[in-house]
Amino acid sequence: MPRKELERLNLSEATWAAIDETPRIKDVRARGRHWKRIANCLEREDMHAVHALVDQAEAREREANARHHRLERWRGRLIAEGDAALAQFLDQHPTIDRQSLRTLVRAAQRDTERGRPEAPRKLFRFLREALDAEESDSPAESPIAGEDSEGVS
Repeated sequence: MPRKELERLNLSEATWAAIDETPRIKDVRARGRHWKRIANCLEREDMHAVHALVDQAEAREREANARHHRLERWRGRLIAEGDAALAQFLDQHPTIDRQSLRTLVRAAQRDTERGRPEAPRKLFRFLREALDAEESDSPAESPIAGEDSEGVS
């Protein structure tokens, strides 16, 4: 967990000392003992705050994984179904550059037939970046919410 997030916990000096010592421990067995020491120090802290922080981090990770899987499903549909999936995707996301997306889909279809991974990867990156840009433009809405309800699985 990033240090910035840990700093919100108001940990004791002993716990910070144990955490700060971690990078210098190289031996696997010593590192195992050290993790136990950190766990022991954390047991003396306010565990409600620690659990809340861990729960928030896990929720962010679950959302990131779900978003990644939705993007993978879209990429798969765009490659497999072609224009039908492309039209549906563009209906849901009208701000995305149609011509670039169409070009990438065609290239990904060709590369998939040839067993090459380059164009499908480029298509995935394009989808991710386009939806990230769309998200930053309209923070109130989730740009890929509701895709599961429209048969994307």
